[in-house]
Amino acid sequence: GKNKGDIAQRIQNAEDEAKELRKQIKESQDAKADTTLSTFTKSMDKLEKCSMKCRRTLRGHLSKIYALQWSDEKTHLVSASQDGKMIVWDALTTNKTHAIPLRCSWVMTCAYSPSGRYAACGGLDNICSVYKLDAENYNKPLIELNNHTGYLSCCRFLNDQQMLTSSG
Repeated sequence: GKNKGDIAQRIQNAEDEAKELRKQIKESQDAKADTTLSTFTKSMDKLEKCSMKCRRTLRGHLSKIYALQWSDEKTHLVSASQDGKMIVWDALTTNKTHAIPLRCSWVMTCAYSPSGRYAACGGLDNICSVYKLDAENYNKPLIELNNHTGYLSCCRFLNDQQMLTSSG
């Protein structure tokens, strides 16, 4: 009897504390919401209509493309797809320079190093796999960064030796 009562009281106290915290968060958010987006942008000049033109069509993925990144020199790009492939493209010729089979097709992000020597990707496997593109066995990850406890949502190279990854 007493033990169940103690647990019930602790649960009630935790629920009350959570309710109070939600109230404080709402009050804090309301205090910071001093305007709306439409009010804030009313005095800004309207942007002219953007006219886009298809320059090249890159054909090769067999399913949805979830991520891509252009190289720093803007002539190559890397794309990752639900088809389980990461492809490095020459955007000028539309040729594939590398087609890398991935262990996990649930890819969410990919990255191209500034030098163009490395590409990386990751996703629902919680791993960022880094590939050395000028290696003979570029299909095998050079390294796998596996410290995330949740899915990999983004990865970006800072340089050839460092990268940032995020989860969730």
